[in-house]
Amino acid sequence: MAVVGIYTWLIGRQSASAQELLDLRTRIVRLEEQIAQMPTQAQVTDLISKLSRTEARMNGLNEQFGTVLRRLESINSFLLQHR
Repeated sequence: MAVVGIYTWLIGRQSASAQELLDLRTRIVRLEEQIAQMPTQAQVTDLISKLSRTEARMNGLNEQFGTVLRRLESINSFLLQHR
């Protein structure tokens, strides 16, 4: 009787281990899929470079808009004074 109990326990333990192994394999497959979609270091470096260039262009545009704003204010002031 004890042998049947031990055998049943071992079979149950192997089933649990098989289920745990299946769960781990599923998790690994999911992680591999997610990792495959991640950008490479070269892609991240390229993106950072492009963002830096875009920031520089935005700063240049901001300066140009400041110049245009000052000119418009001068024109507006002139027109208001010489009606």
